[in-house]
Amino acid sequence: MSSQSRGPRAWVRVIGPALLVAGCAQIPQLDDTLSASLESADYPALAPIETLLIPLPEPRERSEEVRQDLESRRDALQDRARRLNNATVVDEETEARMRAGVEG
Repeated sequence: MSSQSRGPRAWVRVIGPALLVAGCAQIPQLDDTLSASLESADYPALAPIETLLIPLPEPRERSEEVRQDLESRRDALQDRARRLNNATVVDEETEARMRAGVEG
C-alpha cells in the first residue's frame, strides 16, 4: 500500500461514494405519517418573536438593583451572625461542669 492511499484522499475515496449512495435513498414522506386528527388540529397562531420577548432593563439599572439586593442580604447575614455570637448557647452551670470535666 502506498503512502498516498493512506492519506486524506483515501477517506475521500471511501466516504465520497458512500455519501452519493446515501443521497439516492428514498425517504418516506412525512405527510403520510400524520393522522387525520393531527392534520385538522387547532394549532396556536404564530406570533412575531419581538412581541414575545420581554425587554430587559439597562445593565446599569440592573447592576444597581443587584448591588442593593446583595448589600441588604450581607447586612442581614452580619446582623444574624452578631446575634448568634452574642447568644448564650450553654448556660453557666453546664459550662462549669464541662470545664471541670475537661480540666479535672
